[in-house]
Amino acid sequence: MPNIITIDTEYYMTATAVVDLSPKTWDDVEEWSIRWDKLQVKFKGVDDWESFILESDTEDGVDWSQPNEAKVYDANENDDPIATREYF
Repeated sequence: MPNIITIDTEYYMTATAVVDLSPKTWDDVEEWSIRWDKLQVKFKGVDDWESFILESDTEDGVDWSQPNEAKVYDANENDDPIATREYF
């Protein structure tokens, strides 16, 4: 077994934002996507997409107390992990 190891730890974060679509509602949305903290919306019957800056609240968004997954690698060989643990 190796003396020196590399550990990859995966965390997932949650960002929360509130968006006012007025005077439209979510029922008026034909397509949507999120990228770079912006909500992109294409409303039904409208050709152009509309952007809403989310200004997501990411403070304390990452729960550092427990990762979702951790992998241990031999530091000299970056191939397959020698150990994996999933936390759910």
